[in-house]
Amino acid sequence: MNYRDPELQARLAADYVVGLLRGGARRRFEQLMVADAGLRREVREWEARLLPLALSLPPERPPAHVWRNIRKRVHALRPVSRWSWDGVALWRTIAGGMATALLAVLLVYPTQVQRAAEARYLAVLQDSQAQTTLIVSAARDGRLTIKAVADLRTTAGSRALELWALPAGGQPRSLGLVAAEGRTILASDPAISDAPALAVSLEPPGGSPTGAPTGPVLYSGKVLGL
Repeated sequence: MNYRDPELQARLAADYVVGLLRGGARRRFEQLMVADAGLRREVREWEARLLPLALSLPPERPPAHVWRNIRKRVHALRPVSRWSWDGVALWRTIAGGMATALLAVLLVYPTQVQRAAEARYLAVLQDSQAQTTLIVSAARDGRLTIKAVADLRTTAGSRALELWALPAGGQPRSLGLVAAEGRTILASDPAISDAPALAVSLEPPGGSPTGAPTGPVLYSGKVLGL
């Protein structure tokens, strides 16, 4: 197996971040990360991709027994006496912390996690300052869910936010209007499966009158296959 292959590295990094690598395979991957800066970068990029999806989950107070179980697991961990940013022990400790956090998420948000797992595509849209504003997920049946993670009402004002698929070498295709706060559900559109990126422009009320963007592009992001 050629661990230098970019596609293989990306796939293994994704499996590592979501917890699909276990046992010997996980330990082997952690050893590879120690010696491969590119692999560590892939892991960080996947963590950055998936973090906004986790942050989009609605807040909910966990039951008391969940915290009791987490405390028991944390207290059972042996203290680490030495730290090294490039050491396997550090990666294992971080992974253990992530596993504990994921355990809490699975126990507290089972319905939301199931919905996230049903997504086929994901896009994190950011503004010109690289601030995340919208998270777009496409379900297996093609429906789009757009979650505003920032209050965009001031930016939008009396105008409309319109979402566009940006196919490679083609013209932007409107996917519909997006609410400036909360969630928006849009009908199925096959355009997203062929579009490497999405963008949101500021349009007149009711949307673009021409079928193409007429106002400034406010937010954009790549479409990631899950």
